[in-house]
Amino acid sequence: MKLTAALSITAACLIASATARAEQPAPVTSAEPKASDPAPPATATEATPPNPNPNPDPKDDPKAWETAPATHRGGFAIGLMFSGGVGASNGYPADAKKVGRYDYYTESGLGFAGAPGLWLGGALADWLTFGVGGGFSTILNGETRSPAPFMFFHVDTYPPCSGWGDSGENLGLMGDFGLGFPTTLDTETEETLIDGTGASMIQGGVFWEGIQPWKLKMGPYLAAHYMFSDTIRRPTALLGFRISLYTAP
Repeated sequence: MKLTAALSITAACLIASATARAEQPAPVTSAEPKASDPAPPATATEATPPNPNPNPDPKDDPKAWETAPATHRGGFAIGLMFSGGVGASNGYPADAKKVGRYDYYTESGLGFAGAPGLWLGGALADWLTFGVGGGFSTILNGETRSPAPFMFFHVDTYPPCSGWGDSGENLGLMGDFGLGFPTTLDTETEETLIDGTGASMIQGGVFWEGIQPWKLKMGPYLAAHYMFSDTIRRPTALLGFRISLYTAP
């Protein structure tokens, strides 16, 4: 009996203890971080760089002079020059023993001169034409004759002369630079008095090409023509007429 009573008392105590624990409220956990807790790392926000050009310009258009159609000269070109004037040929034979010795020096004196030429090329711009060509120059007087074939680079340029009206657009400067093969012969004996083979040749002048039927441009020109080397000096002054053909416009 005593043992049974003791067990009943023990069981009652255990049940009362468990009931008391169950009735105790659960501890409240604060969501706010304590002052001692480390702060969470800040989340970096990627900054968007400003657009340096919010309104980008469209692609640059080609320069006007690159795309503008030719209005006066364009395309393939061919030119002819005819001239007459006066000139002289002075120098020595191409002989080292005679060059620089007065006994072998010849002055032809003034004579009738001409220097026709032909060139082929093209208009690089409305104001610039370039070509290559050849020609033949002659100086004649009563005692001597001086033939001189030559080859050259040809340049025409047209400075702006808009203040002169339409006529100013047809004024130009011309230049020829090349190599000549002049000689001077006695008309009676055919003896070579002067030999300037391999001489430098330069010609410069001014022209006006206001006559313009179809694709042709024609007009007069005034030029100075000169060949020179160690054995010859051959100046000429020329008044001529030139004809040029352009395939455009």
